[in-house]
Amino acid sequence: MEKGLISVDRWAEGSQAYFLTNLHTDHTQGLSSTWAMAPIFCSRVTAKLFPFKFPNFNLTLLRVLDLGSWHSLSLISPSTGSKVTVQVMAIDAYHCPGAVMFLFRGEFGCMLNTGDFRWEKNCERAKLEKEMLLNALKDDAVDVLYLDNTYCNPTFQFPPREVAVKQ
Repeated sequence: MEKGLISVDRWAEGSQAYFLTNLHTDHTQGLSSTWAMAPIFCSRVTAKLFPFKFPNFNLTLLRVLDLGSWHSLSLISPSTGSKVTVQVMAIDAYHCPGAVMFLFRGEFGCMLNTGDFRWEKNCERAKLEKEMLLNALKDDAVDVLYLDNTYCNPTFQFPPREVAVKQ
């Protein structure tokens, strides 16, 4: 994807649309209540929680993406100045309330940004979200995968979600 179109969980100047996968601090560094650069796309739950993390934020800058639906954005190519259409779908990441993955489609191909996610093999909800992703892809392949692997090291041992909830 061409630089200057979108940013995911990055809040530096220079993009036309910004996407927030979840409200954890490592995904919001650089974002503040005074943000005014461009719209921020997020899930409905994240939008509802947003004012608690960022009081006095201009909520008109938030754009809610319904889960499992394609949304089209018209942007301008920084290199050619021509109109570019980017399609995006938010998919439940099953991580924390409001956490999503973003599946993007456009002239650049198909790109998946996972953000933080937790899909367990035997979890019914995760199976539904996996089906949503596979249905969205249809016969396409993911050309670019941005995998948040912060805790992928085998030294991190996380209990199954049910155990963590009980604890």
